[in-house]
Formats: sequence, C-alpha cells, structure tokens
Amino acid sequence: MKNIKNFFKSYWIGILIALTFFFVGLSTLSHYGINIDEPIHFERGNAYLDLFLTGRTKYTNADFQSPRVSEWKYKGYDADYFIKNDSGHPPLSGILAAATNRILYEKLGVMDDLEAYHAFELFISALLVFLVFAMIKRRYGTFAGTIACLSMALYPLFYGESHYNIKDPIEASFFAFTLYFLYLGVENLKAKYFFISSFFCALAFGTKFNIIFLPFIIIPYLFVRFGFSLNFKKIPKGVYVSLFLYTIIVLVIHFLSRPFLWQDPINRFLYIIAYYKNIGTGTNFEPMFLKYGWNTYPTFFVGISTPLVILILFIIGVLVVLFRIKKEKDKFSFLLLLWFGVTILRVSLPGTSIYGGVRQIMEYIPAMAGIAGLGALYIRGLLFKFINIKLASIIIFAAFVPLMATLVRLHPNENLFINSLVGGLKGATEKKIMGNAYLQGILWLNEHAEQGARFGFPVGLGSNFPPQFVRKDIKFGGHFSGMKRGGEYMIEMFSVEFPIHKYSYDYLDRFLIPVHVKAVDGVPILKIWKNDIAHTRTGFVNEIEEGRILVEKSGDGLSFSVKLKEPAFVTRIEINYSNDDCTREFNGDFSYSYDGDKEYLSPDESPLNQGRYVISLQTVNKLVYFFPAVKAKWVYVTPHDSNSCLLNVKNVRIFSLKDIKP
Repeated sequence: MKNIKNFFKSYWIGILIALTFFFVGLSTLSHYGINIDEPIHFERGNAYLDLFLTGRTKYTNADFQSPRVSEWKYKGYDADYFIKNDSGHPPLSGILAAATNRILYEKLGVMDDLEAYHAFELFISALLVFLVFAMIKRRYGTFAGTIACLSMALYPLFYGESHYNIKDPIEASFFAFTLYFLYLGVENLKAKYFFISSFFCALAFGTKFNIIFLPFIIIPYLFVRFGFSLNFKKIPKGVYVSLFLYTIIVLVIHFLSRPFLWQDPINRFLYIIAYYKNIGTGTNFEPMFLKYGWNTYPTFFVGISTPLVILILFIIGVLVVLFRIKKEKDKFSFLLLLWFGVTILRVSLPGTSIYGGVRQIMEYIPAMAGIAGLGALYIRGLLFKFINIKLASIIIFAAFVPLMATLVRLHPNENLFINSLVGGLKGATEKKIMGNAYLQGILWLNEHAEQGARFGFPVGLGSNFPPQFVRKDIKFGGHFSGMKRGGEYMIEMFSVEFPIHKYSYDYLDRFLIPVHVKAVDGVPILKIWKNDIAHTRTGFVNEIEEGRILVEKSGDGLSFSVKLKEPAFVTRIEINYSNDDCTREFNGDFSYSYDGDKEYLSPDESPLNQGRYVISLQTVNKLVYFFPAVKAKWVYVTPHDSNSCLLNVKNVRIFSLKDIKP
C-alpha cells in the first residue's frame, strides 16, 4: 500500500492529465465516425476472438441471436475466411478491440457498438499520455514531465486519431512502452524490465511492423552510452536469460495471435513481409518532395502539423540535447532524439515512401513531446533570471491555452490541424489525412433528409459508416443512379488523395450542386449531393446523340477508336457487338482525347464498376459505358482480353451534353 501511495503522490499530475484525456475522450466518442481501415480490423478481430474463445472457425446461428450483436460481426467473415485470406497488418489490436466490444457492448450493454471498440483505442492512448509524463518526470522533474504530457495529450493528430484509429496510436503506445522499459533494463540491469519490454514489443509487433526499426534506435544509443567500456561480466545471468527469451517471446505471441500463420508459418510470414515492402518502398507518393532521392515530405508535414508552441519548444529542446549529450551520464535525452530522428529518417531515405500524412509513424510524437519538455525546462530557466519561477511556469503553461481553444474549434476534426506556417488548413494543399467526416454527413441527413430517403457513398466502403447513428427510415446501399437521377443522396469525404477518381464520384462533382458542404477553415472535408434534376447544374441535364462518327480498328485488331465530327462533352458510349467465337470479357481501357495527341484514361475498367443503373443497361450484345461529360473528339476502347467480344464491334453510338459545347 505504501508503494502505491508513493506512486500516486509522485505521479498524480500525469495520472490526472491521462484520466482527463480518457474521460473527455470517452464522453465525446460518439462525435467521431469510423476510420477507413477499422471495419476489416473489427471483423477480423471478432472472428479470431471467437476462435480463441470457442475453438470454432465458423460462426453459428446462436452467435447472432443475442440481444446485442456487433455490426462488425459477419457470418461470411469468420475465422475460416481469415485463416485463408488474412494479409496486411497484424490482427492483435483488432482482437483486443473486439474483446472490449464483447464486454462493454454485447455483454454489458454499457456502451454503443462503435464506441465500445473505440474505448480500447482511447484507453491505450491514455496510457501513453501517462507514460510520457512518467518517463520525463522521472528524469527531468515534474515541470518538464507536465509540459511533455500536455504536448502529448494536446497534439492534434494524436488527439483526433486516438478516438478512431485502430493501428497508429496503438502502435505508438506499445512502441513507447517497449523502448522505455528496454532503457530501464539497460540502466538497472534487471531482467524484469526486459521481460516487460518484450511483452510490449510483442503487442507492438502484433499491431504493425513499425517496431522492427527499434534496433536502429537502441544500438546507436548503447554505443554512445557505453562505448567499449561495458563490463559484460557484471551483467546478471537473469538479464542474459531475459535477452535470450526476448525475441522468442515476441515471435511466439505473434504466432499465437495470428491464426493465418498456423498452416504455413514461413511462407505466409514472407508473404506479409512482401506486403510491407510493397507499401513502404518503391512508390513515390509525394514526388514533389523528393530532393536528390530523399523524401522531405515527412519532415515537412511534421513541421506544418505540429502546433507552434510544441514546435518551438521541441526545436529549443533539440538544441539542449545536442549541447548536453557529453554531460548526461545515461544519455536519455540522446535516446529521445534518436527515437524521433530514426522514426522520421526511415520514411525519408531514398527508395522509401509514406502516404496519408504522418499518422503511420505516430511513434515520433512521444519523443517529440519529451524533447519539448526539455525545451520548456530550459526556457523556464532563462525566465527565472528575470522573474519568479512560478510566474515563469505559468507563462509557459499559458502558451498551451490557445492550442486547447483550437482543438475545441476543430472538434471533431482535430486531426486536420495545420499550423500557421503554411496558412493553416486552408493553405495546406498537401494535407493528406483521412478524416472521420462520414459521421458528420450522416448526422446532416438525419436532420434534413425526407422520410424514406436513400443514400450511399460513391467511393467509400459501406463498412465505413456507423449504422447505429443513421435515422431508422433512411436506407443505405448501392443506390447511385447516375444520369437516371433517382433522387438518392450521396456522401463523400475529402483529402488530397481521397476520393480516388471513378465515374460515380466524377459524375457527382461535375454534374451536381452539393446540398451540403462541411468545411474546416474554408477547406471542404465532406460533400453531400442529391441526385435529382433540381440539383443538376445548368446545361448538364439533356443528352444528344452525336452523328457522323467514324469507327476505326487498330492495325493489330486489338482496339478501336471512335472519332466525332466536332469535340463534345461526352457522356456515354454504346457498343453493339457480335457474340460469335469470342469471350464475354469486357474489362479494358476506355480512354479519350480532345486533340488526338494527349490521351486520358477513364478510371473505370468496366461498366460493371459504374453502379446499378449502368449495370441494368447492359445486354447480351450491347455494352454501355459512361463518361462524366469529358471533353473529347476521340474515344478509344482497348479490351484487356484479345478475344473480347467488344472487338466484334457492329456499330457504336456516342452521346454528349446537348446544351454545352467545348
């Protein structure tokens, strides 16, 4: 009891901030939607959790007959499915979130469905907030620890994503616990710290593979910390045992928590490695930021997405670290600097890549917050030469008040924060963060849509909206009707890299006037359209068939072109073909050109990807493919199958906007 009392006495400030972070987050969880990555993690987590609890690979009817069944538990997505099809990121965080949902929602009913998953994410994030306080306070005092803790809790990207991101805040938390207990093990030469570190390392490895870069932090740290002076004879045998078991513990927990590996561990693990190699190297998602092969985007984005108060304290803290490396015995500040630097460097090296902002490397934030605490400590020391130490502390704490106000203003879009270095969010044309705006669109529909309204997403997945928030009479589905204009509502959120271009989105954006636009600092993050005549732009209602077109096959007979008499805003092409001695395979490249020189590829490879209405127009000998009123004089069709029936073309019709001409 005495140890517990002393613990609370020493760390009560960090506990208070972490609890405030957790309970404020808990009270506002319903304000957030669902991350685009979460549905599959919840579904897989439920499937594996059921396997672990019952030993069954398939759900039974009884699993869906209790009073409360999660929306992210599907018969078709059971353990049997995922054992055969589980690739990508590991499932452990999804399993833990599913377990939290099983208790809080399905069994106890004390939370709603989606919030019960998110409670796990928020809890783990709150633990990280406390850890940042504890590790900085223990080494540099309460003031530095408090500033570091506030920097962590109020960091907009972390604060926002901690409410609805199943991977990145979780990985940042487990990464930090792994590294800190490894540091404690090194400093104290006690096996218990290495065992604790190995457990958190297993949790991190079971969430994302970011933890594999830990050696690039700890090895340089050990070299600077000890050089060649380490006396291995003085290291207790228990430490050697714990280090020997470290990797074994990590791999065993990873293997046990991922049934996908059970049937063919080596080959399937190599398959997962190939997945990470594919997303982490090769593709230059931000070519404009490449400088001599180096990707400057991560550094740039950290700079513009960090609140200025934290950024200034961090920069000062970095200078403090550089000046005190030789003086500091345990080199902990250098460890923080390595922690931050390696995290950024690994996605900046030539040949590496990153997308979606810097949320995927969120483990840089604890290190940045810790260094900001050192910067604040140094500034307070300077101010103390002129004013009272308490007043100096108050001034620095007060610098965080505007940040708190900004988070309140942005809520629930805190992760969209961009500082004034680039003019805020409005000036950040390369924002690239996925938002949680779908929920805000659904809430608008609940208030404004007529009874029995229908809605859908032109690009987003159906699993990315939380059904518990939708008004009961509103129906969700694949209702997109295109130029039939069936009166459905369509919702889509925005970032620079989303939505991807496809006919369903391009049609809405080009043909319709939105009925609602949700903007943050003048930047649209969500639009809602109503697909009817009343909301169609002037000139985009009526079609006309183009006369006197010329159809020509290519020399090799594997494609054909259609030339219009005059350029027009093309809306669709109808191709009548023969079914004799050919393959009814219609995937291909549908492209167009205005000048016969520069060719533009339409994003949909098949009309079957253009919605139910377009699908309904297809017949056994006619293909109908839509364009979103593209300016063209030539249309090109190149089937992927060289024996496609499309190449047996009999006649072609082209339609364009009647009332608007290029």
